[in-house]
Amino acid sequence: MGMTSTLFGILMNVAILLVFLRFLMQLAMVNPYNPVVLSTIKATKIVDIFSSIFPTLAKGRVNLAALVLLVMIYLLKIVGVAYLSGVMPHGAVHLIILTFVTMIQDLITFCRYLIFATIILGWVVLFTQSNSPYIEVVQELAEPLLAPFRRILPNMGMIDLSPILAFLALYIAEALMNEVARVLLIGL
Repeated sequence: MGMTSTLFGILMNVAILLVFLRFLMQLAMVNPYNPVVLSTIKATKIVDIFSSIFPTLAKGRVNLAALVLLVMIYLLKIVGVAYLSGVMPHGAVHLIILTFVTMIQDLITFCRYLIFATIILGWVVLFTQSNSPYIEVVQELAEPLLAPFRRILPNMGMIDLSPILAFLALYIAEALMNEVARVLLIGL
């Protein structure tokens, strides 16, 4: 992969991360007055333009505009990197499948990092007795991932095993996704 392709991929990844964070912050109902949320909204003003076309669903939690923009950025990234690398997808169906598979794999990876960050930041808060807007956002983003596992597990006081179950569920989802991707992309 050439230098131009690498730079293009990095720029697209930054755009993807910002729009994805905006989507997840709204989905997880993170405190909208948190400075991290406000700066993310400011950096992703383009989502507001799409909001006039695509409504929000689920009482304002699912921002369709951010989701559509995310798909468009992923498509642009995949086509752009492929073009700059000299390897184009095999057709429109292949491109669409590749886009959605990549999005789901990236979502799983992001969730894994988010859970890991929550564990580490939980220790930071415990030992320093301080909190910051960044820590609050990470914890609020991870809570919808961990809450279902906390309901399943018995209360063990200070020990929270929900991240272990969440990691296991993500591992299973990733294995299934990789198998589905292999079957779909080989079948084309």
